[in-house]
Amino acid sequence: MGRFFAALALTLGFVALSAPVAAAAAPTRWEVSPCASGQKALWMPRVDKFGTDLSCTTEEVRAAAVKAAVDSGSPMRMMNIAIAFAQQISDSSLTAESPCVLGAKGAIGEAIGSCVAA
Repeated sequence: MGRFFAALALTLGFVALSAPVAAAAAPTRWEVSPCASGQKALWMPRVDKFGTDLSCTTEEVRAAAVKAAVDSGSPMRMMNIAIAFAQQISDSSLTAESPCVLGAKGAIGEAIGSCVAA
């Protein structure tokens, strides 16, 4: 039991001492760039490396990219699909008034949003 308390104290001490110092964050806002007619902001799975990209495109183009990724059989590309869909779902609640982290990107409605300093 003594080892448990020693490990707990060590863990809590580490957490308490490693926490970043709170600082006032600079105010931010979403800068919204509308997409061209017939297009909307969609998260796309990357082809050659891990991750996703946000771009103005059509559902058909994204569906083709997803099909190509699935057909490739690449676990990395399939993970990129999952991430892209998760990001799209997460962004569905974003508005131009939503809080943001400087440098973040998001699909705001059918437009692309970039978080900039206010």
